[in-house]
Amino acid sequence: MSGFDQSAADRILDELGRHILADEEFAGKPWQAIALVIGVQPRRRVFGYLYRPDGSWEAAIPVARRETIEKAQELAAAMQVEGQESWKACLLQFLKPGRQMEAEFEYKDQGRWDISPANLEQRVEELRPRMEQ
Repeated sequence: MSGFDQSAADRILDELGRHILADEEFAGKPWQAIALVIGVQPRRRVFGYLYRPDGSWEAAIPVARRETIEKAQELAAAMQVEGQESWKACLLQFLKPGRQMEAEFEYKDQGRWDISPANLEQRVEELRPRMEQ
């Protein structure tokens, strides 16, 4: 069984990160970190949070939602191994300084990072990118 084209996946992931950071929802705003969850199957969706330098946060999604999801679908297709299912959702975390990006992929449970009124505060903190010491 062969793997996927790592260089294509890396290029698309980089494009996705640049697309998100250039989106008007985030560009020019004061932020310390961003966490976005993008679902590509079975439901297409995106949600996330912008974390301010003072530690406060707000719900935030890219203005270009559809394009963000489409780029994530392109990434999922590039990462798919023949004969296996691709990932269903990803968590992208951005952290200043240096605009570091971390990506985590969920292959089984698209709802892994779902938010509800009962878990909102806990989930917002779980998704918050951590500063490296």
